[in-house]
Amino acid sequence: MKSAPSSPRAEPPRRIVHSSLSKRSSLILALCAGLCLAQQPAGQPAAEQPLIRTGTQEILVDAVVRDKRGRIVHGLTQDAFVIREDGVPQPITSWREVRLRRGVSQASPEDVRTQTGQEQQGANIRLSGQPRFVSLIFERLGPDGRRLAKQAALDFLENDLGENVYYGVFVIQRRFHILQRYTNDRAALKQAVERATGMAATDFANDNYGLDRMAQAVGGSAGTAEAATNQSAAGGAPPQVNGGAMADEQAQRMVENASLFASMLTRDEVGHTAIVSLWAIVSEMAKVEGRKSILYFCEGMYFPESVVRKKDAMLSAANRANVSIYVVDARGLTVTGDQAAANKMLDQAAALSRRSRNVETQSADLRAFDVSADSTRANLQMAMREVAESTGGSLIANTNDFRPSLRRLSEEFNTYYEIVYRPTNPSYDGRFRAIAVEVKQPDLQVQARSGYFALPPMKDQIVFPYEMPLLLALGKSPLPRTFEIRSNVVPYQFRDGQQQAALIFDLPLREITFTREPQGKLYRTHITVLALVKDERGEVVAKISRDVPLNEPAERVEQFKQGRFIVTRPFAAGPGRYTVEAAALDHESGRVSARKGVFVVPAPKSLPLLSGLALLRTLDKPPDLRDPGDPYHLKQGRVVPTLQSQVRGGKGSVLSVFFSLYPPAGQAAGSRLILDLLRDGKLVARSEPPLPAPDERGAIPYVAHTPLDNVEPGQYEFRVTFAQGDQIGQQTLPVVIE
Repeated sequence: MKSAPSSPRAEPPRRIVHSSLSKRSSLILALCAGLCLAQQPAGQPAAEQPLIRTGTQEILVDAVVRDKRGRIVHGLTQDAFVIREDGVPQPITSWREVRLRRGVSQASPEDVRTQTGQEQQGANIRLSGQPRFVSLIFERLGPDGRRLAKQAALDFLENDLGENVYYGVFVIQRRFHILQRYTNDRAALKQAVERATGMAATDFANDNYGLDRMAQAVGGSAGTAEAATNQSAAGGAPPQVNGGAMADEQAQRMVENASLFASMLTRDEVGHTAIVSLWAIVSEMAKVEGRKSILYFCEGMYFPESVVRKKDAMLSAANRANVSIYVVDARGLTVTGDQAAANKMLDQAAALSRRSRNVETQSADLRAFDVSADSTRANLQMAMREVAESTGGSLIANTNDFRPSLRRLSEEFNTYYEIVYRPTNPSYDGRFRAIAVEVKQPDLQVQARSGYFALPPMKDQIVFPYEMPLLLALGKSPLPRTFEIRSNVVPYQFRDGQQQAALIFDLPLREITFTREPQGKLYRTHITVLALVKDERGEVVAKISRDVPLNEPAERVEQFKQGRFIVTRPFAAGPGRYTVEAAALDHESGRVSARKGVFVVPAPKSLPLLSGLALLRTLDKPPDLRDPGDPYHLKQGRVVPTLQSQVRGGKGSVLSVFFSLYPPAGQAAGSRLILDLLRDGKLVARSEPPLPAPDERGAIPYVAHTPLDNVEPGQYEFRVTFAQGDQIGQQTLPVVIE
């Protein structure tokens, strides 16, 4: 190592131990700081208006009306309907009966009951040619389930597919797979269904038809014309065009965005893969008009306690998007009821509890707590019915012949009433609003969605009900600050005209309230956190959202309080001024804290050679699904940064700093890395280590370790200098050594 220049202090500068992440390192725990934000002083009025305003959105409800014999009822007028929200009658602003053009098979006269004398051919009866979107989703099917689902799906396509009906085919295994984008190409859909139902789960492990492949497919009318022109100019035959140009373009964007959304939520570990995938489809269907339905083939649904709130929010999103979910139990005719599964889980919980008393195993106590809570949700068919009926759909179960039920479903897809009302309660309070659709005429049954959460719209983002207290806190002036929270942005590579960066949220758990359970063995806590990055228009470009209830054994609480709750989110932003807003809620005490800051992305004159710096807390195990766009997802593990600026010094202590280097392609040779520790502008330690080769992303992820055995307490500055020819990149990080 190159000798450091003389220091004004009596002792020579110390060494900085370098550690490239090209090899797995044993990293010492260090506590953090990131790129500093200009924080808004406490008590000073906020520059922005409060986030939560009264809403003016209208609510659209699709309603299917049948008589006592199960026949579709036509010709009802607006006066025939009453809509209540939380029991209060609502003013209907528009209404019409919609009859979509049918597919291959036509309904017979006996299948549809017409109200004689009331049928009109005017504006309120729409013989519509608008696109209709149906998502076919197959989740974790066994051999018998795949066989039954295949036959049911192919029969349904044969009888329902029409000129303006677009189907997409998706599979849920460990991940969300797109097998066929929305199309009305019968042959392509048949092939996708056969593939979805003809393979076991492991056949999809390395075959994610995601955004990368979908982006290469032919898009809408412009993309189709361009592809046809280019191929014809090259002497080839024009490619086949699937469906109408407008609908095809919408379908393309829906699939691409759904894939992105599903991968985003999976990264965040929001919950069960089924919820994540359903939400991805729903969020995209919300952007198009027309009848929107999901036909979900599975062998049961199970929602553990940890994802129940997300499930409820997903169902609310489906209701606001006017998406109906129809669930098909692909187990067919079952001999035993699902309640047996719930009873079995209760028995397991009791056994675990007895075992924990015998051997005093706290982990068994925790598992017993989790199992007993989840056992109440183990009735798989009950969960399927809830998902379907909450969204105005239905459950098809306990049969090996799905054809009669699917014919009924096809009727509901094609003939229904659209009813629009404006809520008399316009506020976004985050509460659930129950919807009831009634028909004044006796002996008629109405099938419609059950309600929604009153949440504010946020462009290209999902708003969870549990975020509402935090959104309200961010709209207050002055901001509430009852405990410490930190949020920051660390810049990384500048690529394709955008700054690649990481949003970090950091909450010290010593600030959180823990409440002892009555039995005394466990302490409970519950935290909700939110961090937003907004551009100059106030639109959200990055978001972190978590709702975490926890139970900890009594003997581990003090150790747990020494930890930190840290969440990161990669994002990209073009040059401009941005704000960072963060808030956290301690449910046990009812305390809320919020803060805001500003950061600027400059337009660089040349590509940066060096990322921002962050103190390293730990290196976790490698993620199951590595995100190539996340600077903290490395082959060797997942980097966990921290925003705490204090680092404990003394014997055995180490200052660990993570950053990434970006040498120009093919020019890594001749680069110089210089690491300095300074106090009051004076050099305390220096190192100039050799550099490894860049990784597959062209980056050199790096951890620098500085021993603090003999470093005096005080305020320091860690400086990284990276030189490549006549280009020099430099970043500094202030730290306090205690």
